[in-house]
Amino acid sequence: MILQSRLLFRVTAYFLLITSLFSCTEQQQQHEIPNLPDFDPSYYDYAISRMDEVIAEEPENAEAHYRRAELLLMQDKTNNALSSIRKALELNEDDPVYHQLSAKAYLQKGQNREAINDAKDALLLGGKSVELYEILAQASLNSNYFSEALQYSDSALVLAPRNPYNYFFKGRALAAGGDTLAAENVLLRSMEMGAGEAEVYEALVDMYMHAANYGKARFYMEKNLDLQDANDRLLFQQAQILRRTGNPDSALVILSGIRNSGELDRFAVNRELMELYFDRNIYDSALVYSSRMRESQPNDKRALLTRARIYDRRRNYQESLNTYEELLALDSLQQEDVHKIAAEELDNLKRKVAYLWRKQQEEELQKLKKGLAPLQPITPEEQQ
Repeated sequence: MILQSRLLFRVTAYFLLITSLFSCTEQQQQHEIPNLPDFDPSYYDYAISRMDEVIAEEPENAEAHYRRAELLLMQDKTNNALSSIRKALELNEDDPVYHQLSAKAYLQKGQNREAINDAKDALLLGGKSVELYEILAQASLNSNYFSEALQYSDSALVLAPRNPYNYFFKGRALAAGGDTLAAENVLLRSMEMGAGEAEVYEALVDMYMHAANYGKARFYMEKNLDLQDANDRLLFQQAQILRRTGNPDSALVILSGIRNSGELDRFAVNRELMELYFDRNIYDSALVYSSRMRESQPNDKRALLTRARIYDRRRNYQESLNTYEELLALDSLQQEDVHKIAAEELDNLKRKVAYLWRKQQEEELQKLKKGLAPLQPITPEEQQ
C-alpha cells in the first residue's frame, strides 16, 4: 500500500522514542538501551518487546500503546494494531495523531467508512497533514464518494504539490466522476512525476472502459503489456473489454480462469460476472454474484440495481419495488450516477405497476359483468 510504505522511512527513529519512554522514571533509567540493530524484520519484534516492557510498567502510557500500534501496522498485523491504538484512544481520545493512525489501520483493513470517521475526527481535533488527507482521499474513493475524494486530493496537493500519488488519487476521482479528459491529463502527470506506470495505465484502461471508449482502453492496455507480461490483472481487463465489445463467451472463459486469483479484487470480479450473466439473461447466476458482492459491500448500489432489474423482468414487482427503495434509502452522494438511474427506474416501475393494476381491475370488472345474468324487464302485469 502506498501509504504504508512511508512508515519505513521512520524506522530508525524508534530507538530514540523508546529511550525517551524508558527515561520517564528512575526505574526505567536502569534499562540498558542497546545499539541500533541492523535493519531487518527482527527489528520490529525487538521494538515491540521494548514497548511491551514500557506498557507493563506504565499501563496508562498512551504514547507507548500508540507506538506499539504503529510498529504492528508496519508488520501488517492490522487487527493487533487496532487493538493497541484503541487502547491509546481510551487513554487520550483528544490526540489527532492517534485518530489518524486508527484511520490508517482501518484503511489498510479495508474498512473505509471507519477510516473516514477516524480521519474526520483527527481533522476536528486540529490534525492537518498530507498523510491524513491522503487517507481521506483514498478511503472516499474506495467508498465511491468521488466529490469528497477529489476535495481531499486537492487538499493533499496543496501541502505536497510534488507528490505523484496525490495526482494519481485525484485522477482516479476525476475519472470516477466522468471527467475523462481532465482525469487522463492528471493521471499522465502523476506518471511523469513518478507514479508507477502500470498503475496509471490500469487506471486509464478502467476509466475508458467505463466511458465505453474501447479504442482508448485497448490503446492503454497495449502500453501496459509493453511493460509487463499478461498477469491476472491484465487478463481481467481483457475480459472486461471483450464483454463490452460483443465477445461475452471469450470474456467468460478468461473470468472463469482467474476468478479465484489472489491478485485480483474479488468484489470487482464478482461484479463483472454479475453483469455478464445479467446481459445474457441468465438471472439465477447474476443473482448469485450479486449476493457475493454484497457479502463484502452490503450497500453497493450496482448490485442492488441489478437485483431490482431482475425482479422486475421476472414480474416479481413487489420485490423489485422493495429493492429499489432499499437502494434509494442509502446515501445519495455515494455512487451518485447509480442513485439517479435507480430513482428514474423506480418512477417508471411505479407507473407500470399502477397501469397493470388498473388493467387488472378493468379485466376483473369485465369478467364480473359477463358472469351476471341479464336483468328481466318488469312488465305492468308482473307488478300486479
